[in-house]
Amino acid sequence: MIATTLSATSPGLLRMLCWASIGMGVIMASGARADYRETVPVLRIGVVEAHLAATPPAKLDAVRLAFASALRIPVEIIRMGSYAALIDAHASGRVGYAIHSARSFAATDAVCGCVRAFRSPVAGDGSTGFRSVLVVRDSVNKQVSDLKVAYSREDSVSGWQIPNQAMKTGGLDSPQLVRAGSVASVIALYQAGEVDGFFGWIPDRPGDTGSGLTELFGGWNQSAIEGSAPLRMLWSSQRIPYGPHAVLRTLPDDLVEALGAFLDQMPSSAPGLLDILEPVYGGGYVTPDPEDYRNIRGLVEVLPSGDAAALPTR
Repeated sequence: MIATTLSATSPGLLRMLCWASIGMGVIMASGARADYRETVPVLRIGVVEAHLAATPPAKLDAVRLAFASALRIPVEIIRMGSYAALIDAHASGRVGYAIHSARSFAATDAVCGCVRAFRSPVAGDGSTGFRSVLVVRDSVNKQVSDLKVAYSREDSVSGWQIPNQAMKTGGLDSPQLVRAGSVASVIALYQAGEVDGFFGWIPDRPGDTGSGLTELFGGWNQSAIEGSAPLRMLWSSQRIPYGPHAVLRTLPDDLVEALGAFLDQMPSSAPGLLDILEPVYGGGYVTPDPEDYRNIRGLVEVLPSGDAAALPTR
């Protein structure tokens, strides 16, 4: 774990900080009434390395400086090698704030019960989560148990872990499973007629009646899917929210409120910062319901000591 260090800041990054400062006027004005600065000497933010894979250190430091400027306390960003490391750091209190995957948040909560999600990201298409689905060739008329169904790999939340949980708990009959190894291979198997269907995911938007099959895998490689035999949906999971920004329950409420306000204003006041902080989800943030992550608690088992397996986002 390495905290980012102050480095030379380019004019472009200075402009980002200026935007953030303008947008944080309300937070800073109310800071005189807050007392978290008297009890929180430094805020440590844990982020998995893969989340920031394309982020140069100078840009990441711009994010750190923007947080510090808005909150008026020192801030460190701690880069983690895996979600397992992030779970351990957050549950043990070595970081007070972490950007989680849905499953790593649920795992942290299962380990310590000491964290709360205060914001979750919105994707550019307006979705705030996804659903795992089983889709099959429209012409196929078989019992689920007789179907030959492809899945990508075992570490895929939507492509294996959620369907596997449904099969174990009786929510879905078990088909004849074919491991493909990747989403591209899943589609190739379907195109070749070697499987009847496959597990995938579709976006989930608030108030939507449900995304269509044109949005399978978020619309990725849709031309290949549409060029194959027509599909129909046989099964859908409950909504799985995108991974949240979460804090220790022991952090002062006024600090959490300031953090939430900072994130809420970021899309309009500092879109450049949002692009750095959320390279996948660029639609801003919403306040999650405390029960939003209940649907994946069944996926979580307490990790054995020293387990370094990364937990994926979906």
